[in-house]
Amino acid sequence: MCSPVYSNLIRKKERKAMSHLRNKNIVQWVAALLVVLSLVLSGCAPQTTPTSAPVAPETQAPAEAPTDAPTAAPTEEPTAAPVEMHISWWGSQARHDATIKVIEMFMSEHPNITITYDFASFADYWPLMTTKAAGGNLSCVMQQDYAYFKQYVTDGLLIPLDPYVEDGTIDLSNASEDAIDGGRVDGQLYALNLGTNSQSFVIDVDKFNEAGVALPEPDWTWTDFEETNMAIHDKLGIYGNGGGLENPQIINALYLSLGSGLYSDDGTALGFTDTKPLEDYFSMTVRLQDAKATPGRDEQVANPPTLEKNALVTGEAAMYFAHTNQIVALWQAAGEDRNLQMVPVPRAEGATQPANYFKPSMFFSISSQCQTPDEAAMFIDYFTNSVEANQVLLAERGVPISSAVAEALKPSLTKSQLASFDFLASLEGNVSPIRPPDPAAHNDILTNVYVPLVLDPMMFHQITPEEAVKTFTEEASKLLSQ
Repeated sequence: MCSPVYSNLIRKKERKAMSHLRNKNIVQWVAALLVVLSLVLSGCAPQTTPTSAPVAPETQAPAEAPTDAPTAAPTEEPTAAPVEMHISWWGSQARHDATIKVIEMFMSEHPNITITYDFASFADYWPLMTTKAAGGNLSCVMQQDYAYFKQYVTDGLLIPLDPYVEDGTIDLSNASEDAIDGGRVDGQLYALNLGTNSQSFVIDVDKFNEAGVALPEPDWTWTDFEETNMAIHDKLGIYGNGGGLENPQIINALYLSLGSGLYSDDGTALGFTDTKPLEDYFSMTVRLQDAKATPGRDEQVANPPTLEKNALVTGEAAMYFAHTNQIVALWQAAGEDRNLQMVPVPRAEGATQPANYFKPSMFFSISSQCQTPDEAAMFIDYFTNSVEANQVLLAERGVPISSAVAEALKPSLTKSQLASFDFLASLEGNVSPIRPPDPAAHNDILTNVYVPLVLDPMMFHQITPEEAVKTFTEEASKLLSQ
């Protein structure tokens, strides 16, 4: 299908050709009429009855267009100029394979567009994008995360998508505002949600049953979590949880359940003043590590767990922290015959609301360094609204924001994909409002404060959990206030 730009060009050429043809035929008809009139006036007209029309010689056809004149407006589409653009994303091998296939499908429908691409792990992706941005060649279409895209907007590296939504290049008629709003900054849409997502602990139901441990309730607490981990370890001799407790999004969920969040609404300070919940959480993680109910920090540093390779996948743990958009890759790695289930994130003691919220799993954005933003917008629309493309992607990035696409996918979903759809449906009406995007200092806090000054020293017993919290709050507050 032609883009609106190409369609407008065709219509303009058609109108011009038709006007030219009409003008030419009028001139020819008038010329023929003048010839007949001149014959009558000169007395040379044939002697026939008044009611008979004059018969023109066979060699004359003044009322017809010459044989070399066009008989209809041109219908062939103009050849679109060649366009090249680059796309970047992070993820698992399953995501890489599916995304590459969709890129090839898009190019087959748009032969003038050539797409190059690269991909990386989440940890390696952001340094790669930083390097690209510094060199002025940030990818046209780049996958974005809720934690980082606001910084890219602040740095002027993304363009608003609103003009493309308004002119219909990106069709959001089947997407809810709740699914879209997470990508807005100051009322403008800079990032389009690729799928609804939420956090969970993925549990091995068979391991729970083997250990005789009850499955978690939807409103379980971190006290329940610790007891569950210890019981599984004691009964089966494996890890209760296989990884993810160090994820800072858990800290955000902890305070979200208490009505606040990791950061203040304006991103200039921490979102909490009561440090006791964080001290309790840090203390719990140390206890679980020391009891060997979770992997030790030394093991995680030496062999960082991934979706394809972690203790839950290998059967050495009964739980693993993951987002719903990760369940497909996780389940594929573990084996589709595994009896896995997602449960909500535990709440703090004394919680006033759920720890879960609906989060855009990730986004596509168009960089301000892109030379072909129109074509980039076309690709984002194709990724969002093409049923054929989404039958390849199969909701691996999260439940599609287009209700039409989501409905069309259901008959072809696997067990793991249906589990993701069902889990998110179970959370409807039982989630907290999404917090504002993480502030610009978030990445700096993670890289220069949380991991080197807090997490590693605490888990290696160089500082106490209370000292870790003190260091975190002091150093993070300094960066947020700058």
